[in-house]
Amino acid sequence: MQTTVPAAFKNSGAPVTPPAASDPLESVLRSAFDQGEPCDADGNPIVEPQPITYALRTGGVLVETCPTWCVLDHADDIQGIYAEDLVHQGAEIELPTTTIEGSRVSILAAQIQQWPFSTDGSGSEVPYMALRPEASMGESLGYSTPEDVEAAIRRTEAHLQSLRGLNARLVEARAEYEHRQGLRPENLSVDDVRTLPVPVLLKAFGLKVVEFGDMPHGVQVWLDRTGSEPAVYLLRSLPQSARESLVRECLVAVVEARG
Repeated sequence: MQTTVPAAFKNSGAPVTPPAASDPLESVLRSAFDQGEPCDADGNPIVEPQPITYALRTGGVLVETCPTWCVLDHADDIQGIYAEDLVHQGAEIELPTTTIEGSRVSILAAQIQQWPFSTDGSGSEVPYMALRPEASMGESLGYSTPEDVEAAIRRTEAHLQSLRGLNARLVEARAEYEHRQGLRPENLSVDDVRTLPVPVLLKAFGLKVVEFGDMPHGVQVWLDRTGSEPAVYLLRSLPQSARESLVRECLVAVVEARG
């Protein structure tokens, strides 16, 4: 049983042999001017699509020539089909990627399609674009016209611009992280201490925060770097803004004293 449409019918139809030349001069001229088969940019012969004959389930046959962009194998269709079920499909494009679990995911899949004998009034009887934002769902955005596709392209381009901007911020975030990871008290300047977040400074100096109740002489903050666990002692009643300011002042004094 035939399992695929023969190339002679799908692409080139029944082989056509030109009639033999009866005149020797005609043979010479034909040989002289015969430049061979026309080829595309890749050197492949350009073959005009030929009609395919489909058996109709309602009786009779349907003769239809595939558009030049159709890549669908109509092997099953020629055995029997309803005219309205005949579809032409072009090559699909997609953006594939792989998840962290190793699953393959495809997005922005698209292909040209046409149901030439559709009668439902959907517009699918003319070539349209089937856009599937998430390919595995198998659901397209509908029968997209060139204008619809152009609008989708503009949205995608805008999203790509946003993605580029976000990636630039990621580069900055990683640089900031690496900078903070490499912070050492001996490498910090006064400006660093005045501008870096207090939690980052505490980590760089290896300090923990300890709250206390009351201290004599109105002491509000006390830096102790002599013990096994250096700490900043803060008056429990201090508001957060005052705490940050006092910690910075203590650490600025440390850096300035370092010379």
